[in-house]
Amino acid sequence: MGDEPALEHALLEHLQFAPLSRAELSRRTGVGDHRVQAALDDLVAGTYVVRRPQDAGPADYEITAAGSGRLRVVEELVESPLKMMGKLFAATVADTIHPRQTTPADPRDLWLSDDDRSVCSEALANQYAVGRIDRGELGRRTDLLLTAKTRQELDPIFEGLPVPELAEPITLPPGAKGPNWGTVAVLLVPVLLVVGIIGLNIWRGHASLPTAVLYTIIAICVFLWPFRSMRRRK
Repeated sequence: MGDEPALEHALLEHLQFAPLSRAELSRRTGVGDHRVQAALDDLVAGTYVVRRPQDAGPADYEITAAGSGRLRVVEELVESPLKMMGKLFAATVADTIHPRQTTPADPRDLWLSDDDRSVCSEALANQYAVGRIDRGELGRRTDLLLTAKTRQELDPIFEGLPVPELAEPITLPPGAKGPNWGTVAVLLVPVLLVVGIIGLNIWRGHASLPTAVLYTIIAICVFLWPFRSMRRRK
């Protein structure tokens, strides 16, 4: 996320309907070109948006699947904060108790991360810059990259081109022990106390719901993080 998350969110909202140029986005948001361009650069770097060069006129910016997913998360948090908080809590507890194996048997079956897509997107742009592929081929391969799910699907994207080096996946040690349920209980009790105190403040009118949700999520992460660290050191 860049320096202006509110502006980035506004840009994604406008781009969800159709690709737009920087000038049009600046006009719709009422924000200066320089700030809009900086926010667009951050969104492109995060693979939330792709830049589409045009034969005539300025480039258009188009939202990606990752950008649409980011919009849905924010909208769900605003519309139903308690439901979203429950999902985050359940996912955090599940990952703490049963950490996922991050590396499949075949590394080529590993799902692409946002960093992987960013590296690949930059590599394609570099190949276009040096003249190995033309603008149409750049667009075609970028479209394939946006829909690719695993590293194995990068083969046709970089056919005839140097393949970029992606970061090595993190592996968990074999034979990791199960959770210490006593530790889990000790960590959950303070979380429940914090949730109860925040709920009491809401009932008395001393705190707003968005503020309460924010502090509750922070409390959950703070109390569960030490257990995650202990789990990884085993």
